[in-house]
Amino acid sequence: MKVLVAVDEQEYANAITEFVVNHGWPLGTEFTIFAVVEPLKIGNAMAVLPGPFLDGIVEDHVESAKVLVKATAAAIRNRCSESIVNEVIVEGFAAEEIIKNASDQKANLILVGSHGRSGFKRMILGSVSLAVVSHATCSVIVIRLPHSAQEELTASQKESDMMLQS
Repeated sequence: MKVLVAVDEQEYANAITEFVVNHGWPLGTEFTIFAVVEPLKIGNAMAVLPGPFLDGIVEDHVESAKVLVKATAAAIRNRCSESIVNEVIVEGFAAEEIIKNASDQKANLILVGSHGRSGFKRMILGSVSLAVVSHATCSVIVIRLPHSAQEELTASQKESDMMLQS
């Protein structure tokens, strides 16, 4: 069995890792821990920054993705020792790259997290998990944060938003 494990933030990677290590997988299951670094595209507020500064931001995003992928892979390797665990980081648009990579690998399953955005935020920020569920050629499991963790994350995001408005 081949499973593509898409990760993008530590809290969601932790929830997906917990699902993986607590699920019964067939011997020899192959996991690909997969992260996408999205380009700083035209229309992004940061796209107006000088080139070298943008390069530094992209490098930081790539480094963060490497750390997240390595930590997630290590946690799965430690608890699912009979499994094969690969690490992949690509640049592009998350939903497109997840779907493309799953198809290329002939994955049987995609695991992806969901931020649970709705309304205006979903319209502006998009929904990677919805796009993956809608267009993937294999089964998809969407992992949500436990309710208490989601509340904590929402509260910290509201505090950040209020600080930015000040």
